[in-house]
Amino acid sequence: MAITFKYKRVDRPPPLEPIHSPSIPITLRGPKESIDVVALVDSGADTSAIPNSLSEILGLDLTGEPEDIVGIGGKSPAVKTSVYATIQKGHEKYSFQLPVYALLEKKEDFPVLLGRQGFFDNFDITFKEKERKIILKKTYERGYGAKFG
Repeated sequence: MAITFKYKRVDRPPPLEPIHSPSIPITLRGPKESIDVVALVDSGADTSAIPNSLSEILGLDLTGEPEDIVGIGGKSPAVKTSVYATIQKGHEKYSFQLPVYALLEKKEDFPVLLGRQGFFDNFDITFKEKERKIILKKTYERGYGAKFG
């Protein structure tokens, strides 16, 4: 089975026009809390990343060795950790451990990014740009010990 999500409208500061992005609702769970967020499915990102404020709320372990990660927003120090992720729509529910980089700097406008390693590994993903839809189909042969329920 597969689940389909419509792209989400993203308002940008003038003079930029709003855009629609392949973003999906996802629940992230850490040792302290769980939180529902809308995450950008980013085929250009090698790994997934979350903002500092979210890693603090979730209570993630940030004691690892900081590394610089580089993206469109420049270079940022981050720590590799993991979070439990659940994507659900209707009767379809996918749960799995997601490796993420937790940013150490506070960047309020930084979204949750779902990158190729650890996220794309668990799904066949189809972007239907003209229809502004994204389709996730679970796979079993690849992944990071994905547990689908």
